[in-house]
Formats: sequence, structure tokens, C-alpha cells
Amino acid sequence: MNETGNQKIKFVIKVTVAHFFSYFICGLIFSKLFDYQTLFKLDNVQYFMKDAFGTSSLIGPFIQILRGIIIGCILLILKDNILKMKNSWLYLWIIFAGLGILCTPGASPASIEGIIYSQLPLEFHLKTAPELFIQTLLFSLWVTGDFKFKIPEKIKIPVIVTAISGVGFSIGGIILALVLKADVMASASDPFAFVIMFLSLVIVFFMTKFYINHTEKYISVIYYILCYVSLAGLPTAYNYLTNSLLKSPLSLIFSGLPVIAIGIYLFFTKKYKEI
Repeated sequence: MNETGNQKIKFVIKVTVAHFFSYFICGLIFSKLFDYQTLFKLDNVQYFMKDAFGTSSLIGPFIQILRGIIIGCILLILKDNILKMKNSWLYLWIIFAGLGILCTPGASPASIEGIIYSQLPLEFHLKTAPELFIQTLLFSLWVTGDFKFKIPEKIKIPVIVTAISGVGFSIGGIILALVLKADVMASASDPFAFVIMFLSLVIVFFMTKFYINHTEKYISVIYYILCYVSLAGLPTAYNYLTNSLLKSPLSLIFSGLPVIAIGIYLFFTKKYKEI
């Protein structure tokens, strides 16, 4: 792949990361600040929006990864012109605020048409607008800024593997809750469950750091067994000991999915180094 192709991929990744974190942070802050749980039950809003803290809210952040990729691909069109201008963050924000919020083709929340033509109460438009404008502002600043964060090479692979494990751990828990038809929010409110998750990720990090410096086959077998025990065995044991809503042998399957993702990543990392 040529350098131009690599630059495009890096740009799309940067846009995806900027969108994901700005969306997540603003959503977390403004949902509490304006009490979205109550706001979403106002008049016609309850027929327009799903429960603010329902299943869709937990799945939502992961959908933002897909949205971020799409936005990144679209912004490639602006990458070599508007995004290289002075105060490019302002131009990008005006585009998002103007076309994406105020002047949307449909009657969306906080848009001109939404206020005029929809039956959503004005309070809903006014209280959701701050999140939309500030999230797109933070996103624009991030995308156009020259922020560089470099992971030290010696811990780069362990950090990426741990990140994969963390995302997989969360997704596996959500899938398990949906399959068991458990109360997703109730199952996600246990603080000690997060302690177990943190402990599992710490174990994966240090095991990976040790593993990448050893090529013996028996080390590989031990490594993947310990990864599985950490990511699937520990949470499953915890669920049974605490009589959790997620107490099920299916936890050994869904919580173990990150191990497959780790294996695929390490396989291609090894192949890449051999080329």
C-alpha cells in the first residue's frame, strides 16, 4: 500500500476515535446535566426516542465506531482543502453545525424544521442542542488539531491487545445480557464487576508483555489458556458466586470471544513483522 493510502487510513482512524470519544464524553455529561431519562419521557418524545438508559444506549457507543468510519471516509473529500486552511476547525464546525444540526433535510431535534414541523416540545430541542453543538465542536477541534500520542514501542502490542480485550469484554457482556433477557442496566451497575474486568485486563496486559518476547510453542498454549481464564473464567466465576443476573454457562462462550480477536491480531502482527 502506498503512503497516500496509509495516510488516508490513519486519517479515517483519527476521525473515528475523535467521533467516538467526543460523542461518549458529551453524551455522558449532558445526559446527566439535563436528565435525559426524564426528558425522553416528555409528551411526544417518548414516541420518538427510546429509553435514555435502555439497551440501545449501551449498544450506541459501539455503533459510533461505524458512524466514525463513515464520517472519516466522507471527510477525505475535505482533507486536502478545507482541513488544511487556517482556522480549519471553525470551517468544519460550521459545516457540521449548519448542515448537520440546524439545516438537516428532515425534521430532526434542534433543527429549524424540527422546531417548526415536528410535534416534539421546544424543551426537548433546547436541552438536546448543547450536546450536539459542543460534541461537533470538540470533534472539529480534534480532527483538525495536530495532537500526537505515541505509545512506546515495547508496550504497543500489549496495550492494543488489552484494548481489544476491554472492548470485547464489554460487547460480550452486552450480548450475554440480551440473550438472557436480563436487565442490561442492572447488570451493568455492579461496581465490583468492573473490578473483575480491570483485574482481567491487567492480567492480559502483563501476560502479553511476557508472551511477545518468547516464541516457544508451549508458551503460546499457556498464554491463550490464561487469556481465556482471565477474560471468561473470572467473570463467569464471579457471576455464579454473586448470583448475578448474568449467571450462565453461556458466559464462558461470549466472554471468551476476545481471545479469538487477540489471536487474529497477534497472528497478523507476526506475519507483518516477517515480511
